[in-house]
Amino acid sequence: MLDAKVLESYRTAGEIAAEIRKEAEKIVRKGVPLQKICETLERKILKEGGKPAFPVNVSLNDIAAHYTSPPDDRTTVPPKALVKVDIGVQINGFIADTALTISVGKVGRGLIEAAESALENALKIVKAGVRSSEIGEVIEKTIRESGFRPISNLTGHLLGQYNLHAGKSIPNVKTRLGFTLKEGEVYAIEPFATTGEGIVDDSKYAYIYRLTSQKQSDQFLSYITREFKTLPFTSRWLIHKFSKKRVQELIKRYINGGLIQPYPVLIERKRGVVSQAEHTLIVKKNGCEVTSA
Repeated sequence: MLDAKVLESYRTAGEIAAEIRKEAEKIVRKGVPLQKICETLERKILKEGGKPAFPVNVSLNDIAAHYTSPPDDRTTVPPKALVKVDIGVQINGFIADTALTISVGKVGRGLIEAAESALENALKIVKAGVRSSEIGEVIEKTIRESGFRPISNLTGHLLGQYNLHAGKSIPNVKTRLGFTLKEGEVYAIEPFATTGEGIVDDSKYAYIYRLTSQKQSDQFLSYITREFKTLPFTSRWLIHKFSKKRVQELIKRYINGGLIQPYPVLIERKRGVVSQAEHTLIVKKNGCEVTSA
């Protein structure tokens, strides 16, 4: 069972995340710069009393995940697009991770419904004792019955304090093996549906990073450790403290040295359009509490 203070932190993070979802629905429109969307939502998280658990992701069409605006990004929302907005909020390191897909130009409504229905059906069966493979089977069945494919190499994940991916994964497809969910565990479940092959590949671009260790004495790494610990961050968050050129140089250096891990932008292999739905939940004895609803 979760400690009362921990439970309160998870619930507060979830309440803020739910508010940010509503804000995303208001501001994602044709022609709006992606950087404006990212920064507006991140400021809103801070205003509501939380902190971003990771940079806001705004991923267009065949980009499935991990796109956040770099400094000087000039990308805008196209006239027709499926826009995935992935939001993370943390209170004392306890995280709510949620995502929605917004149709711009009245495209992809069926694809959005497929991911949302898969999430809804998955949440219905979550309880202590259910196996992760059962959840994956429900997600895959729902998406395929809607006429699309689930993305097999993206998963939901166990959440821990200051730990976005805490060692267990919830598949989006049926698997032979799995593990049993335990009461008090906290997971993000995130179905992805696509018109493509159902596999994502790393692109050559990365705008999100995380430290692989908190034991640092270097001023740059110490600042990241203090501000973000090992949660993901972006260079956009560092250029007010260090010059843009210096940030780029140091991130490259520490990636090469193994002290910083990049998160490449993920693109559907056949360039299929992708939708995403996600909520965070606490596993209960006879069900689950969705904190980000």
